[in-house]
Amino acid sequence: MKIEGLVAIVTGGASGLGEATVKRFVEEGCKVVIADVQENLGKNLEQQLGNDKVLFVKTDVSSEESVDNLVKKTVEKFGGVHIVVNCAGVLHAGHILSKSCTAKDFTRLLNINVLGTFNVSKAAAKVMASQKALNDKEERGIIINVASVAGFEGQKGQTIYGGTKGAIIAMTAPLARDLGKFGIRVMTIAPGIFQTPMAKALDKFAETFKRTTPLGRLGDPAEFADQCVALSKNSYMTGTVVRLDGGITLPHL
Repeated sequence: MKIEGLVAIVTGGASGLGEATVKRFVEEGCKVVIADVQENLGKNLEQQLGNDKVLFVKTDVSSEESVDNLVKKTVEKFGGVHIVVNCAGVLHAGHILSKSCTAKDFTRLLNINVLGTFNVSKAAAKVMASQKALNDKEERGIIINVASVAGFEGQKGQTIYGGTKGAIIAMTAPLARDLGKFGIRVMTIAPGIFQTPMAKALDKFAETFKRTTPLGRLGDPAEFADQCVALSKNSYMTGTVVRLDGGITLPHL
C-alpha cells in the first residue's frame, strides 16, 4: 500500500512510541492526527510539525463519545482515515496479593488498553469500510494495535498489565477476519523494552533487560515507527502479531 498522501491516526501520539510514529508518518508524506490526553504535549507537537500536516485532538480512548469525536474531526480536517496506530496505553505493576493490585486497577487498564483499542479500531474501521479502495488490491486501510511481550510472558507483578496486553493479542486474528472483506488489514506489534517515558518506571531493571536482549540494548522508538510504516506498506500482512523486542526473553525478576 502506497502511504504517501494517506491519513493516519496515532493514539498516545504525544509522547514515546506514539510521538516517534507521528513524526515518521509525516516524513512519509502522510497527514497525521495525534490523539492523546496530554494536551500541552500534543499541541506542541502539532505546532512543531505544522498544522497543515498534523492535527491534535484531545481524546480519551476509553470513551466512545470522545473517540467518535476524534474520527469526526479527522475526516473533517483531512477527508478520511487510512491508517490507525493504537499506541495509547498505561502501565501497571503490583503483586496480585498486594494493595497495589486491585479490581479498580484492573478496570482502569482494561478501559484504556483494551476498550480503548476496541473503540478506536471500530470507529476508524467504519470510516475505512465506506471509503473508495486505494488500489487494485481493494485496500482501504490498516489498523495496527500495540500489545507487549508481557502479553506472552509477563513478569511478577504484571498480572493486570499482561492480561490487558494478552487481550489485545487475542483480538488480532478475529479483527482481521471481520475486516478483511472490506480491504482493511489488522496487525499487532508486541514491543519489548523501549526507551520511552513509560519505561522509566523500569529504570532499575534496565541493565538486566539489556543483558537478556541478544542485541544488548533497549529499543529506539524510531525503530517502532519504522515497523509501523513497514506493516502499512506490506499489503499481505494481516491477522498476526509481530514481536519487536530485540530477541528479549523477559527475566523472572
